[in-house]
Amino acid sequence: MWQEIVESNDLAGRVDRAALETFASLVARLREARQRINDEGMVVEDKRGRVMPHPALLVERQTAELIRAWGDRFAPLVKPARKRGYMADATASAIANAQHLQGEAGKKFAGAVAAAKTLAWLIDEAQRDSLDALMKAASSSGIVPSYLKVCAELQITPAAVPSVKGRAASSPQPAAGSAKKGRRARFEALQGGAGAATGS
Repeated sequence: MWQEIVESNDLAGRVDRAALETFASLVARLREARQRINDEGMVVEDKRGRVMPHPALLVERQTAELIRAWGDRFAPLVKPARKRGYMADATASAIANAQHLQGEAGKKFAGAVAAAKTLAWLIDEAQRDSLDALMKAASSSGIVPSYLKVCAELQITPAAVPSVKGRAASSPQPAAGSAKKGRRARFEALQGGAGAATGS
């Protein structure tokens, strides 16, 4: 039991040995009680031939309660599973399609790539949580500006607005200062993705 816990938690050299010994002994006792119940049945006869619950049932219950009191102190480490979301999926796709981030040349971007994926996941989590969480993420000190900065450094645009097919290459520009020009500038900033949004 000791070996199983240490290996599953990578605790070698960093463990309270007395606590681990106590916990391992409790688990071993619980397993032994369960094995006796499995081998001998839930009920046994006493010296007078009366049927009674197996004494190991009481040992099992008491030991299980003691183990529960330890909580997750020696439980195997489990990496949290990330839920899929639009930003995380779009970011992963953009990174996979960016040639400069692949192979040996892309190794120097490994940290920024990991940061972009984590920030994208955090944005998805904020969207799932609440509007308040999303507003905090979008604030000047929040996740979204950091995400846009990393995307600009990586030269990826995972959340870019798709271009409209069939648009004339030389479409007339609206008059300077018009509301249409302002909307068009914002639309083009979105199309430009992170680089345009951050001014780089």
